[in-house]
Amino acid sequence: MNTTIVLEQQLQKKPKGSFLLVDDDKDEHGLFKIAMDALHLDNKFISFYNGMDTLNYLKKTSDDIFVIFSDINMPKMDGLELKRMIDGLPEIKVKAIPFFFHSNAGSPAEIRAAYTLNIQGYLKKATSIDGTVESLKKIVALWTDCIHLKDLKYN
Repeated sequence: MNTTIVLEQQLQKKPKGSFLLVDDDKDEHGLFKIAMDALHLDNKFISFYNGMDTLNYLKKTSDDIFVIFSDINMPKMDGLELKRMIDGLPEIKVKAIPFFFHSNAGSPAEIRAAYTLNIQGYLKKATSIDGTVESLKKIVALWTDCIHLKDLKYN
């Protein structure tokens, strides 16, 4: 079966929750929003430019979060520290929000450090909007098909 057709069929299953992008590069926020629009994703898109503001939001929000995409190198609090802080706060960690690093760089040491934090993936930023759309499409298709902790019903 043609892979593109399979992915398009899977995207008919709409993701639930907001998309968070944490990146100090304003252009990345624009590209990400274009990619969401290209995939007809009308989910809430929330932009942050550093980990500290993201963490503060996560501490106080009751919003359902579908996924977090984070750059690593940012001011105030980098992406690695953000993920460490999320994992250290039970009220956020229990939400089991899929967390992906989305970065231009990536030394072997940085990538190893990222994966020790139990992330769902480390993506190199695409060099074109088509690449961004394709990466987002694959991730959304996968995570809308997964059984998520928040979908479990407790008796």
